[in-house]
Amino acid sequence: MVIFLLLVILTGGGLLAYKYFFAKDKGYLGSWEREIDLRGYVIEDMNEWFADPTTSAHVVFDDTSVSVKTILKFTDEGKFTESIDPDSYEAAKAAAKELAVSGLRSFLEVRLQNAGTDTADIGKSVDELIEEALSMTAAEYLDEKGPALLPPLDSLKSMYDINGTYEVKDGVVKRTSSGKSICESYFTKDDYLMLTAPAEDTFDKSFGQSIDGADTDLKMLYDYPVMYIKSSK
Repeated sequence: MVIFLLLVILTGGGLLAYKYFFAKDKGYLGSWEREIDLRGYVIEDMNEWFADPTTSAHVVFDDTSVSVKTILKFTDEGKFTESIDPDSYEAAKAAAKELAVSGLRSFLEVRLQNAGTDTADIGKSVDELIEEALSMTAAEYLDEKGPALLPPLDSLKSMYDINGTYEVKDGVVKRTSSGKSICESYFTKDDYLMLTAPAEDTFDKSFGQSIDGADTDLKMLYDYPVMYIKSSK
């Protein structure tokens, strides 16, 4: 798998990688999943909620991962769908709260330090101070008074859900949705599928014509190369 990734990165998804790991006929069929990082939403919302840029600049959030999955499906009938997995959104909400709590904890620690004290001087943890002052935990306080942390599921679905038809030729998949098309090189290895953005001459070679700039909106959905893993959904 490491060799696979290095070849794709070093060749820009080019011919060498394709020859080394030649995608099996119809190896792209079935369900695949990828993760979309949502940490940025949580950190941005919390920093705005703090309403104290000077203190926020010193806040350290922990490394809790906050992400949702999209499920990409290619059918044998030439149709594809990609959509947010609702179950992963529920897990993301729980992770977002955990990340937010770490930020609130850090924010209060910085405030104490700026006031010339710290939790060691007080002999209590930040969590204990929060419960003592508010009669609730940090998580409960954020539930009641905190920001949204994540966009609503419907908003994420409107951003990432897509469906349409596809064609495959010479290691390139052309996906079309709502009259817009995008061409991507694809590679499969074991339980992995990678999509990369090919050069314009690859569009011409594979499909006989260039795709007139109409693929801009679709490309905004991806940060190439995009890695998927086989999904059971």
